[in-house]
Amino acid sequence: ALINDQIAALKEKGIEAVTIPSKSSNDDIIRLFDNIKVKKTKLLYLSPERLSQPIIQDKLKELTISFVAIDEAHCISQWGHDFRPAYLKIVLLRKLLPNPTFLAVTATATKTTQTQIIDLLSLKDVQKHLGSFNRANLAYQVYETPQKFDLLTRILRKSKTITIVYLQSRLATIELSKRLNRDGFKSTYYHAGLSPKEKENNYNAWNNEQQNIMVATSAFGMGIDKSNVRLVVHLEIPQHIENYTQEAGRAGRDEQKAFSCVILSKNDLLKFEKLRNQNLLTFDDVLTVYDKLNQHFQIAYGEQISEAFDFDLEVFCTKYNLENHKTKRVLQKLNSYGILNHEERYKNSTAVKVICSSKQLLHFCNTQQKYRVLVDYLLRNYVGIFELSKKINLAKLSQTTKMSAIEIHKKLNYLKEIKLIDYDKKLNHNRLKFLVPREDKKTVLLIKKDLLKLNEIEFQKGKKTLAYFENQEVCRNLMILEYFNEQNANVCGICDICLENKKEVSKEDLSKNTLHLLKKKPHSFNELMIALRINSIRLLEILDYLANENYIQQHQQYYQII
Repeated sequence: ALINDQIAALKEKGIEAVTIPSKSSNDDIIRLFDNIKVKKTKLLYLSPERLSQPIIQDKLKELTISFVAIDEAHCISQWGHDFRPAYLKIVLLRKLLPNPTFLAVTATATKTTQTQIIDLLSLKDVQKHLGSFNRANLAYQVYETPQKFDLLTRILRKSKTITIVYLQSRLATIELSKRLNRDGFKSTYYHAGLSPKEKENNYNAWNNEQQNIMVATSAFGMGIDKSNVRLVVHLEIPQHIENYTQEAGRAGRDEQKAFSCVILSKNDLLKFEKLRNQNLLTFDDVLTVYDKLNQHFQIAYGEQISEAFDFDLEVFCTKYNLENHKTKRVLQKLNSYGILNHEERYKNSTAVKVICSSKQLLHFCNTQQKYRVLVDYLLRNYVGIFELSKKINLAKLSQTTKMSAIEIHKKLNYLKEIKLIDYDKKLNHNRLKFLVPREDKKTVLLIKKDLLKLNEIEFQKGKKTLAYFENQEVCRNLMILEYFNEQNANVCGICDICLENKKEVSKEDLSKNTLHLLKKKPHSFNELMIALRINSIRLLEILDYLANENYIQQHQQYYQII
């Protein structure tokens, strides 16, 4: 969708550009490349995933290509923040094309990532053009409060501008958007699980400013070219500083004043630290998955099988009680080290969404008891199935309900026919090929050293990210510039820390200002924080002092004069 947006913008400027539509057949691809030759097209847009198709490789060789530009180039680096294995295939263009100039661009690359981009793309005679991460017009703000929604709505009412609000859960984006709309705001939502049509409609509603607030996961933003976004809000801690600066940096691209506002609770800080440790991939994880793969396909020690296997990730994970996401990361690792070739042609998924009311569904189960076990399992295990299309683990469903896959699909088909659910069945076309003989630990030992280094980098990144959001003393812009190795920068003067330091308001003056506000009317914690323009830690200090001196008391969520 983002490629199509860029092509449409280029065509408006009179520049001929094309891409390959997602469901193109081989005949469609041949016709498209023939048209490229005839029309003398200037720009061809491809996703890195397309380069694995032999027909694309053959057709690219037939074109005269003088220039290759790689956007979001940090995705090629496993030391970066958004590694995508398909980016490793871009180096194929070196063999396919005579000698074009290569340009690799990214807005978020540390020195280590820059080095790996150069190495993995085999760039020669490299010229680096480094811009600054300093955004003089962007004010970074971090708030800590137990009432996140209350503070969010106060900020949105105050700003009334083009806004992006980031969350990590798909369901949470829908729920927050609905809640904001009930409170009189104009918002829509975006996440990777939406249909192409829904994505297009919701994006257009925001881009055309029919709704000024976009509530989204990190799936929204890459390639978005809207210069008048004034506010980006994060309601959870992003995975890395790179993700944060990339998302926050979507505000103020017209170089006018803009804000990055992060609203957190203490629980967000604890959750981030816990997940940081859980998400690290260990050598034992790699060894376990590799061992189970050999067991699954009955490969003997020292044996190498030349044939490729059909592979169902969900069945495999269910059979050996492995975590799906972590197993997929191990497969990517084994693939990138040439130990096996994992080709994910189509995603193996069965997606279900309930489109009737819970009352209708329960009534149906009361009259058709043979469906109750299946329906109960879906409702119990897939929270949000009434709002979102949920990917179903068919192997686990079959194992738990004691129903065969054929019987499950038959029942789901019937529920779809009578319009109780939406049901989308996709066949499994994953292929797995072992490229080296099985030698167990010796085979995967090569990965161990790099994995230890990668985990150390991940740990340090997480540590710095947490330090940034816990920070109450250092200019936030300075911390970001230091993270990206920029030296000798000045304080920004506009982040929440700088504004606090500028004021240098004494405890006595803050106490007087607080009492002055509370004499007018009771205020909530968030209202006081915004009105006094101080952080949560300083405000708690003032409120504790006034309460101990019997000037104020707290009633429910509001502070008032005694």
